[in-house]
Amino acid sequence: MSAVIFKSCPDLFRGLTCLVSALLLTACAGGDSTSTASATAAPTPTPAPTNNLPAAFSTQHATQTCLWKGPLSRENPNGNFAYPDTGASYWSATVTIPAGSRLFVNGQYPYARYISFVSYDGNAQPVNVLGDHDIQPASGNTNPFIAGNPRYGTARDYQVEIVAGSAPATPAANTLYTGTTGPTVTFWYRVYVPDQGADMTGATGLPTVSVLHADGSTVTEDAACAELNPAASLSTPNLLPQATYSMLRDQANAPDSFPAQEPGVWHFPFNRTWNLQCLFFYSCSGTPAYQLNWYGNPDNAYVESMISRDYGNVAILRGKLPVTPSTFLNNTVATEGQLRYWSICMNEFYTQKVTDCMYDAQVPVDANGNYVIAISRAADRPANATSACGFGWIQWSEVGDGNGHPNDGLLIMRNMLPDPAFANAIQNVHIPGQEQSVIGNYLPTVTYGTTQSFTALGCKAS
Repeated sequence: MSAVIFKSCPDLFRGLTCLVSALLLTACAGGDSTSTASATAAPTPTPAPTNNLPAAFSTQHATQTCLWKGPLSRENPNGNFAYPDTGASYWSATVTIPAGSRLFVNGQYPYARYISFVSYDGNAQPVNVLGDHDIQPASGNTNPFIAGNPRYGTARDYQVEIVAGSAPATPAANTLYTGTTGPTVTFWYRVYVPDQGADMTGATGLPTVSVLHADGSTVTEDAACAELNPAASLSTPNLLPQATYSMLRDQANAPDSFPAQEPGVWHFPFNRTWNLQCLFFYSCSGTPAYQLNWYGNPDNAYVESMISRDYGNVAILRGKLPVTPSTFLNNTVATEGQLRYWSICMNEFYTQKVTDCMYDAQVPVDANGNYVIAISRAADRPANATSACGFGWIQWSEVGDGNGHPNDGLLIMRNMLPDPAFANAIQNVHIPGQEQSVIGNYLPTVTYGTTQSFTALGCKAS
């Protein structure tokens, strides 16, 4: 019904679209932040029952350095924005490279599922990505992210150069380009799914920094930071202006459940302006250009669905889980899958905060790889929504969108680095409306029920 209301007002639609586009430009310098109650932190993983883990697993490495600020994660009250994933931790760095000097980060490949370096422009849009599979190891060392390589080798050093400017036709090895014309650059470092028993850095700590001068001399760590003038905090949140969001969300005659639909609908977010038109005006056609936003990871592709408790206090996802590498339980050899990583997250649309996620290894599946996940507030959690009963559970934010609509929710599903043979990857969606036909059974249905109706499903696992 809402779609009919909006389609009957084409002049208003065009005007709002232009206003949204204009106001989005004002968000480049950041947005107002909203403080909301954070979700209960996930328990610290129990160390793996083995004596063969590297000694680094017993060390809690620093989670912030003179270069790296963060972490951006659910557990950091000041760093829960940009729709983060609870299966990952993120750090940002903004520095000014001295004239005539070169900037390097030096690290050890973590014991984890994935790492990457990504550069961003002032609009929180990615410029260049250097993923783990493209980072060549130092001489005599081994990249543990290449299928078939040992994951627990002790020789795991690498070096990456950060270069201001656009990538050439043939990029240099182990080089992240920032796309900027000036010397001030912003780049992020990501670690997904540290192994069981490892800290959030993957048991190797954050990469260190060094500056190579024109005369061949090198300074490292604090001395290097003194020359780089790094930002004192995380990258700035790139929120929608509150007035823009209110204009979109609080439309006249819209039902309480707006903009969610029943059953739920998934959309590929081609770019920010198109996405807002699709979510809030149901205008989801055309041939939009693709532009990742909100500090997105170029190695991921995403689909999203707006949901509402006005349809039922439990949202229910049913779908098929792609095959991903098993890394969390300290597997010793790198393997491949249909995807490198998969997750579904519940987010507050306005604040960009993540409330809860389930990533691939956390999702109970049946013999055919199918799953059922309940999404509810903690107080409404069905008693059988547990892995012991064969069901997943994701917590719904107590504050909804984080801006006065407590029944709202935003679901985001991620696909990372698909195998070229996996035709059902989100990355193969190229035009609006292809989501279902491309992703197929791997695109979960979104329906609604109650705590009681979900409990009536019983317990399917012994």
